Amino acid sequence: MGGGRAVLDGAAPASDLGGVSTAFPADERLRLLLAHMSEAFLSLDARGRVLECNARAAALLGVELERLRGREPWMAVPALMGRTLHERLLVVLDSRQPTRFLAALPSRAWVEVSASPVRDELWVLATDITQREEAQALVEETEKRFRLLGERFQVALDSAQMAVWETNLATGQVFRSEGHDRLYGYPEPLPEWTHEKFLASVHPEDLPDVEAQVTALFSTRVLAYTSTFRVRWLDGRWHWLTSRARVMRDAEGRPLVVRGAILDITQLKEAELALQEAVRVRDDFLSLASHELKTPLASLLLQMQMLRRLEAADASMPLSSPKVQARLEATERAQRRMRVLVDNLLDVSRVRHGKLDFDFATEDLSTVVSELVTRTADEARQAGVRLTAHVEAPLVGSFDRLRIEQVLLNLLSNSLRYGGGSPVEVRLERTPTGARLVVSDEGPGIPEADRERVFARYEQVNGPARAGGLGLGLFIVRQIVEGHRGRVHVEQGPSGGGAAFVIELPL
Repeated sequence: MGGGRAVLDGAAPASDLGGVSTAFPADERLRLLLAHMSEAFLSLDARGRVLECNARAAALLGVELERLRGREPWMAVPALMGRTLHERLLVVLDSRQPTRFLAALPSRAWVEVSASPVRDELWVLATDITQREEAQALVEETEKRFRLLGERFQVALDSAQMAVWETNLATGQVFRSEGHDRLYGYPEPLPEWTHEKFLASVHPEDLPDVEAQVTALFSTRVLAYTSTFRVRWLDGRWHWLTSRARVMRDAEGRPLVVRGAILDITQLKEAELALQEAVRVRDDFLSLASHELKTPLASLLLQMQMLRRLEAADASMPLSSPKVQARLEATERAQRRMRVLVDNLLDVSRVRHGKLDFDFATEDLSTVVSELVTRTADEARQAGVRLTAHVEAPLVGSFDRLRIEQVLLNLLSNSLRYGGGSPVEVRLERTPTGARLVVSDEGPGIPEADRERVFARYEQVNGPARAGGLGLGLFIVRQIVEGHRGRVHVEQGPSGGGAAFVIELPL
């Protein structure tokens, strides 16, 4: 048709009908613009999915155009995960702040990227700068700087017996620093490193926990984790490693990239084992010392008893002197106190090894309590303390008599020592579920915040009123009571002051 105008890309030409000009539709013009742009263009929604793109963007990313639409670029091209383009676009999607940056694509092309939020979308414009001289100079300079930084970083990693690694879960590619394989006992780097090779090196006892952490990456939204395990070296030795990692996820929470650092802690573990051995030796020493101390203490007690028998047989003997009697009584009190301390030391060692022994038999608890209170009355009188007892009888059950005496003796010694000279009361009564034994005083008492802590090993309440002792008596009391399937706690005294130690035992 003569006089007609050329048609671009098959679009309908503008024409004059009655003097009115017909222009291209707006969406047609946008498609023409995108098709003829030399820059790559992407429009992303709030979740990073591609709404619109041009052929240039698909070409730079090395993927068909239709594979991009409706998907995140890094899902369409998994090799993008963890790269600068991926990380920077995630930041802009979150912050909604425009930015410009340089990025390297998997195709080894360099692009200059401009990302700008436009209403609910993110428009990304990328220009290929690979061939520019200034861009090439920048790349070379960047590579030089990173190479130098990498060398320094590697020196630091080697000095700390440490390595870094990264796994792309979509492509299966694994990056690891130079010293990574040495931490697993390989003198030279292996051609490749796989997850299967890693699992094969892990100690069988540690493998279930390691596999559980790997499974958790996909079943939970964990963002960071720490894993400690043993690996077998080529020479057969086991080394301890600890790994700390962070997980990058997409908008749906799926894990994309895991990167972390791994450290050899074998020396630290060896020091820990050496410390545990030192503690064991200490406890063995305490056990031996307790046994050795009991022999002279038993002999001392026997001598005191023989002296009293001599005095009873012949009142004219010098032993009847009040001064001698006073010293004998003081010696006996000191001996009983020493025996309590030695028994506590021995029992602490037994508790640590789970060997606190009991000899249960049918006993009347009221008889045990009454007899011990009677034996302690003289010590209370010498300390200027009024000791009273209210015992309900009979209360028959299965008990270790010596252990129950040890409990009551510890509680009475505690009240006599820390009660400030106030009266001490022992009360034993029947309850619907068993027996209730209470030892109370009217002294300074124990602050509510400390009432649980006093039963811990080597613990004491702060303040001069509670100073002295080894901090073992109440710890042993709890162990013995719980060994009888009972409970012990401390509360305020019956008169509103002081402290009351309450023991509940089944019958």
